[in-house]
Amino acid sequence: MINTCKILILEDNQSDVDLLWRELKRNGLNFSSEVVQTRDSFVSALDNYMPDIILSDYTLPAFDGVAAFKIKQIKSPDTPFIIVSGSIGEERSVELIRDGITDYALKEKLFSLCPKINRALKDAEEKKVKRNTDEELKAQYEKLLKIAFLQSHQVRVSIANILGLHNLFNFDDPTDPVNGKVLNMLKLVAENLDITIHEIVKNTSEIREIMK
Repeated sequence: MINTCKILILEDNQSDVDLLWRELKRNGLNFSSEVVQTRDSFVSALDNYMPDIILSDYTLPAFDGVAAFKIKQIKSPDTPFIIVSGSIGEERSVELIRDGITDYALKEKLFSLCPKINRALKDAEEKKVKRNTDEELKAQYEKLLKIAFLQSHQVRVSIANILGLHNLFNFDDPTDPVNGKVLNMLKLVAENLDITIHEIVKNTSEIREIMK
């Protein structure tokens, strides 16, 4: 869980902001916050403040929560977004959550806000952990595919070349000039095989590091 929660508040009424702060502090939430009122300041805060969670009023004079949410989805899709509204119907609330908004809270029932914030932060953290795990598994899978390709293709090609060169070697006449060419080619094949083996070992080591 995040130690200090960075909260971006989209709200144009300072009295409502004060009520939000009071409720968050009353519940012992360790947080810092930035308050914005316009589209431009909201976008700037997403880029520079990089909040852990967003609390947004549903309607503002020149902006609104739904528009803010759509911007957030593009710039920071994993950041939880909670609508805090003075008046929002149950039907509209269901629609908002169906459309992807994390949750909503009524301004006259702010006691419900902190539990929703904590739940949203916990869910976001669990999704982050799962995403990291999925990425690690994907990396392991890609490394294993590469090792399988190296072993099934590169190594087999080198072995086939060695066997083919062995058949070309004139054992009956060691002074045959062909033997010198065969030995030089065997050296090149052996060097390529050595590079392939080092690549396999390297990828195997990287898988071990990923799994730690």
